[in-house]
Amino acid sequence: MFKNLLKLLKKVVIGMVLLFGYNTFLSSLNLMIPINVITILVASLFDVPGIFGLALFLLFNY
Repeated sequence: MFKNLLKLLKKVVIGMVLLFGYNTFLSSLNLMIPINVITILVASLFDVPGIFGLALFLLFNY
C-alpha cells in the first residue's frame, strides 16, 4: 500500500511540474492552463497527452 501511495504522489508531482512548465513557456502567448485540482488530476493520470488535451481544450474554448 505504501508503494502505491508513493507512486501516486510521484505522478501528482510530475503532473504539477508539467503544468508549471507549460504555463512558464506559453505565458507570453496568454495560453495558460489554471493549476487546480481537476487539471492536476488530468495531468497526473494522462501525463503529456493530458497536458496536450488540456491545451487543445483551452484553445477551442478561447
